[in-house]
Amino acid sequence: MMFIVLEGIDGGGKTTQAARLGEWMSGLLGRDMVLVTKEPGGWPGGDAIRRLALGGNLSSAWGEFFLFMADRCEHVSSVIAPALQKGVCVICDRYTPSTLAYQVLSNPSIGSGAADYMTGMGEAIGLPRPDCVCLLDIGADMARRRLVARGKLNSFDARGRDYFERVRVAYDVLMKRSPGGWIKVDASKDENAVFEELKRGLERMFGTRLGGNAA
Repeated sequence: MMFIVLEGIDGGGKTTQAARLGEWMSGLLGRDMVLVTKEPGGWPGGDAIRRLALGGNLSSAWGEFFLFMADRCEHVSSVIAPALQKGVCVICDRYTPSTLAYQVLSNPSIGSGAADYMTGMGEAIGLPRPDCVCLLDIGADMARRRLVARGKLNSFDARGRDYFERVRVAYDVLMKRSPGGWIKVDASKDENAVFEELKRGLERMFGTRLGGNAA
């Protein structure tokens, strides 16, 4: 059983790499032993929350925070926890580090003390901790060019360069708090190079748990 989370600012290729890691790990562990999911909205009925969360219609920073936490509770209850209990490897595109980076540490209107509040809340309600967080790191300018080329900007993508730089710094702060559980990859490289670096990092971290393919 492994719980792996992909993180980073928008435009870093998390969704693509989550899918590729899912295929790779399915080949190692068996297709029934790997689940790829996402936040927000990765649970039955979650599409409505995803549209609300990404639609830019919320005026309260705390409202946004609690919406993402509510989505996570349902996601864990109906998707992540049952899979982990069965010994399935879960690969999640975004999880608690996203809320800490996007809604808390980068948001002056909430304040840094909310990070401890959120961490305590997660422990109190039993949110599982990831075994590994893969940080796909990319500069705000390159990320923006990728997002524009993709042509599907959401409300977060439109918040501007300064916001994304604050989020990027927030991820580094989170990684420094628990360095042993993070893998940082240069996501400005091409898709194949990023994938190979992720594979090597996971092989070093999990070794025989990936079928003896330790680097």
